[in-house]
Amino acid sequence: MSLLEPLAAALDISVAELLSGDYVTNQNKMGNMLRSVFYVCPVCGNVIHTLGKCVVSCCGITLPAQEAEETDDGHSFSVEQVEDESFVTVAHEMSKAHHISFLAWVTSNKLELLKLYPEQNAEGRFRLRGHGVLYLYCNKHGLMKRKI
Repeated sequence: MSLLEPLAAALDISVAELLSGDYVTNQNKMGNMLRSVFYVCPVCGNVIHTLGKCVVSCCGITLPAQEAEETDDGHSFSVEQVEDESFVTVAHEMSKAHHISFLAWVTSNKLELLKLYPEQNAEGRFRLRGHGVLYLYCNKHGLMKRKI
């Protein structure tokens, strides 16, 4: 095991890439925020955002990129204009066992992420300007999105 780190450094790759056998080439030549990728640690709940796919690990495990699905009836939200912001409300259970972990508003050049916690309301204010994608992450059903 003591040879892994020097070997990975010599090959200019991470130890995780060395052990998995998969070499990751950064294809992120243009940082368009609409190509955002979210990773969520199932152990500690960390949320990691990148502008393209990469190898991300947390709590000793390699995290898969979250694949966003369109919102369904159990994860729908409403958007109401309040002053110069938009108030987003998700009609969803917020217990410790089943809750919305975060809401995110992504445009071509901006990301606004709002971390939510169990036993609080699944709602938040965003400056929704122009067109973009509103994401929500349910700790049981994964990442969901809706274009606005």
